[in-house]
Amino acid sequence: MHIGAVARQANVSIDAVRFYERSDILATAPRTSGGFRTYSEEDVTALRFIRRAQNLGFTLPQIRELLALRLNDTHACGAVRERLETKRDEVQMKIRQLQQIDRELRAAMRKCRRQLRKRCPQCPVLKGATGRLREVSP
Repeated sequence: MHIGAVARQANVSIDAVRFYERSDILATAPRTSGGFRTYSEEDVTALRFIRRAQNLGFTLPQIRELLALRLNDTHACGAVRERLETKRDEVQMKIRQLQQIDRELRAAMRKCRRQLRKRCPQCPVLKGATGRLREVSP
């Protein structure tokens, strides 16, 4: 099948297919005598796998490793599980960091809300910014 068909079936763009080929994540498709790339169902499966792995937060080098493990499927499950656990640990850390940012933002918003009720002209959040500041245009 041609690049447009494989892209549609895998729910990715044609540019994504080409990018994955350039990045050595997807094997370069063989060409017909007319110069058209030809793809197989296995390519569609690989593209779907790549997209799913990206949605789970895996980087392209990590996806490349997973695809290499996929080629040698015997005894690969343990290695895949390790990578999944590492990725989950990273996600949990990001969640904790985002929760901390959320707490800080809510505290800053409470300070602003209190100042607005008092009709005070100075913003407590900006007041806390100390040191030499230079003017920044919006």
